[in-house]
Amino acid sequence: MYTISFHDPGICCPYTVSLGTAVPLAKYGSAELQARFLPQLARKDDSVWQGATSMTEIKGGSDLGAAVETIARPAGDSWLLTGDKYFTSNAGAELAVVAARPQGAAAGVRGLALFLVPRYRKNSELNYFIRRLKDKIATRSVPTGEVELKDSEGYLLGSADSGIYLILEVLNLSRVANSVVSVAVAQRAMADALSYAERRAAFGKRILDHSLLRHQFEGRLASLQSAFALAWESVRLLNEVWMERPPYSDRYHLFRLVAHLAKYWTAEFAVGTAKWAMEVHGGLGVLAEYGAERWLREAMILAIWEGTSHRQILDGLEVMERKRAHKMLFRRLAEIAPSKELQDLESEVEQHLKLPPEEREALAEQLFRKLAAFTAETLAHNSK
Repeated sequence: MYTISFHDPGICCPYTVSLGTAVPLAKYGSAELQARFLPQLARKDDSVWQGATSMTEIKGGSDLGAAVETIARPAGDSWLLTGDKYFTSNAGAELAVVAARPQGAAAGVRGLALFLVPRYRKNSELNYFIRRLKDKIATRSVPTGEVELKDSEGYLLGSADSGIYLILEVLNLSRVANSVVSVAVAQRAMADALSYAERRAAFGKRILDHSLLRHQFEGRLASLQSAFALAWESVRLLNEVWMERPPYSDRYHLFRLVAHLAKYWTAEFAVGTAKWAMEVHGGLGVLAEYGAERWLREAMILAIWEGTSHRQILDGLEVMERKRAHKMLFRRLAEIAPSKELQDLESEVEQHLKLPPEEREALAEQLFRKLAAFTAETLAHNSK
């Protein structure tokens, strides 16, 4: 995904959602479902099946408990799903994981379940219908569509009362992938800006040789190394815990916090870097023929996919409040971080968590940004 993103980050979406389909199937699918579908997802030629994710409906994606209105009712060894999905990533894939509420289940997120929905029914007829594809500002290489489910055949993954955990597992896997892609997009934008700065002359010398711009390049490079270190830490932790099931270990909750930090920090860095790279190109940066504007369009989506920056902050705050995940993070960083800075930040986090709920949420961004930057810079320094 990292290398592919230098050419087209949109192509990484089918890889990511295919992985997000295969993993819950491998972990929670019945032996019959695994035998039927896993071999197709694991093929290594052009006949390989792709996966898709269908979570979001017209009311939005953050508040799934209120937004998901798709209903699933049991029908023998399968379920029949009816509802409209507004934002299906990789629409038209052979399989999709779909969030739906079993008939009669409780309201809110606790009543949601995760289903595997094939593109075709057992009788080979279409199982769901793509109403239209979205016209997006970027990631045009992956089809995103509105999907209509009408008594569509689906298969329950895991238990009906544990669906929200499975849904969040899929989202967190995608957040890690998003972090890797964000770093790659930022690096590609920087590489294009450097190539241009080496050729463009102004006021008698290359613009790269002007001290202000050269200093900006040096600062961006250091930030890129930090962002990469944080993204890679999320990959490393995911690799350790991805087979865990509820109830999760403390290590899993540490992964959750790092995934939120990485998704937030790298996506914001990608957007800022792509904007800066356009400025390096000057007026040419806004022209499609030069390509610089494309990386800004691509980066803007990375800040929204799988939860906006607001969502990462709030979910990160939640895992610190309820699971004390920051304690585990500080223990990890204690081996490599300056002790005084680490103690000061830990004290700041603890004081913040004691604030009244409204104030705690309202002031969370500054703290979360500081924690993400500190973690990224510490990991980058250690990698050197």
